Amino acid sequence: MPTGLAESHRGLRWPLRSLTLLVVLAFLAVSGVVGGLAPATAQENDLAQLREQNEAAAEALEAATDEYVERQEAVEEAQEELVEVLHDLQQTEIELREMREPLAQLASTLYKQPGGGVLATLASGSLEEDLQTQSYAAKIAEDNQALIQDATDLREEQVQLASQAQELQTTTQLEQVELAAEVEDLRDQAEEATNDLMEELERLGLDPGTYMNQAECDPSAASKAQGYPNGQLPQSSLCELYDGKFLRADAAADFFELNMRYVEEYGENMCLTSAYRDLPNQYRVYREVPPGYAAVPGTSNHGLGQALDLGCGIQNYRSERWNWMNANGPDFGWTHPAWAKSSPFEPWHWEYGG
Repeated sequence: MPTGLAESHRGLRWPLRSLTLLVVLAFLAVSGVVGGLAPATAQENDLAQLREQNEAAAEALEAATDEYVERQEAVEEAQEELVEVLHDLQQTEIELREMREPLAQLASTLYKQPGGGVLATLASGSLEEDLQTQSYAAKIAEDNQALIQDATDLREEQVQLASQAQELQTTTQLEQVELAAEVEDLRDQAEEATNDLMEELERLGLDPGTYMNQAECDPSAASKAQGYPNGQLPQSSLCELYDGKFLRADAAADFFELNMRYVEEYGENMCLTSAYRDLPNQYRVYREVPPGYAAVPGTSNHGLGQALDLGCGIQNYRSERWNWMNANGPDFGWTHPAWAKSSPFEPWHWEYGG
């Protein structure tokens, strides 16, 4: 196995696609689609239908997730807009406070003489002085009117900003409450679905990690192995089985199907002793076994990701499990090659022919 392959596939997490798989499988289990050991053909049809539903559910969940992200972004944008509005509102308050002082001074000047007003106070000199005083008074009145108009405009803007801020605050809080409720509901559904799934998988004798690897294995990824030498296949062309073993993607996909039938019969996964071998591992095996019992490095089907060595009884020629594998393996492209019956004798070795 290439260095880092096992490590890079470790730590199985439950992404959205996997979460959908849990929800759908749990629902089908409760509904009776998975429950009960049906005949092999019916069970295979159920599994094929289940995977199709999983893919459709995954697409729907991805779309819902995109919408969720967009809504969250909208909430964040509303919050930013709210901050800007509140800042503008604060600025109008500052400007109004700054205008109150000159307005008060003007009011005091214009009305400090109840009888004759400011003109009676100022018009007490020569004609020229009186004209200057009247001009000054007119200018004061004009400035006063402009200040009043500015103050009126600012007050109207303040009222509008306050209303806008209140509306944004209400909308933002409502969005946050709705999103929080959706997240909480999703968590509850996921927990319930996971528990139901674990119980059903345990009842059927299926390993959850293996089942998830099967759901995530894309057979078409095998095309990425084209042009690569024996024992040097790229990681992207392989699928993880279990127990740290890998196969070329198409071989892995068909093996998963075969293994599901095996689990129906024996209640456990097949025992894997060897699967894909990178070139260094093939050299190691070649050195450890007697001559003739391992292919020359660079020529083994293990190096192509198309061979398995099996145990737990399958390695015993003509045993019950060997006979089962010999009868069922070809349905999924897995056969025991003729050479492995005699030269050398390897009843544990099986190869994938598609």
